[in-house]
Amino acid sequence: MKPIHNYAARIDYNLWCDMNKIMEHDAGTTSMNSMLNEGLRVIRDMKMDNIAQQRKRRESLSNW
Repeated sequence: MKPIHNYAARIDYNLWCDMNKIMEHDAGTTSMNSMLNEGLRVIRDMKMDNIAQQRKRRESLSNW
């Protein structure tokens, strides 16, 4: 069984309404949970890329 994390989130009302509109536009093919998980993956990937770039900059400056 795949472990899940139940997290009670406080999502801004306007953002929630926008997400519901997107779901309606997608004709219900994507669940809210799927969209939230996809968004979290995008943010995670962006942050990890940012961390890697900062590390490269620090290392290149220390090699000078």
